[in-house]
Amino acid sequence: MKHVLYIGQAFDPLEQIFVENRKKVGITMSSDKLPIREGQLKRDAGTIMPFGYVVVKAWEFLEPVAGLVESLVHNIRTPYAGEWILDDDDTLVDGVSDIISNLKYESKIIQLDDRYKEDKQFNEVKKNNSWYNLERKLYEKIGDVEFKSTTHLRKAAGELLKDGYYVDGVRYKTLGQACRKIVGGSTRCYEAFKIDGVSIIDKMRESGIDVV
Repeated sequence: MKHVLYIGQAFDPLEQIFVENRKKVGITMSSDKLPIREGQLKRDAGTIMPFGYVVVKAWEFLEPVAGLVESLVHNIRTPYAGEWILDDDDTLVDGVSDIISNLKYESKIIQLDDRYKEDKQFNEVKKNNSWYNLERKLYEKIGDVEFKSTTHLRKAAGELLKDGYYVDGVRYKTLGQACRKIVGGSTRCYEAFKIDGVSIIDKMRESGIDVV
């Protein structure tokens, strides 16, 4: 009887290949079993392929309904292989959160920060999953603004607008998504792109936005 539903994602320890858009929705028995399950997936990932794995969000249900919720999620976001879902627009975590908040089943979010607060991969993945929210907060602070870069990522230069990030009239959810789609990678893009000579990360901090 399984009470916990979790979302995890792959990452490249060498930061050379972008795989963070591969996410897995799975279930396990209870919150105390979650680290064991994650450890199994980390081991399998490292043995079968040269990637790591980290849980980014998890919920514990009062009733043993995690399997039912997992099936519901998979019916809405069809996996491309096994339980793996392609999440190019970074909407899976927020989407599953919305689904669970509207269910009749009582649940609580498992606090991962205390368990993983020193884990570099967890903090990096958590940050990647929140760039959309950070960009929205930045827009609220400074309004329409151009992002520029002199690096190899410059083809993704564009403008942050109210409903997303635009490059040559094409809308992307985030700058990171634009970099991945146009250039083929997004490593360090929030440091490479600047606003009036200031990196986007530093501009967020200057604007009072808490960047992980």
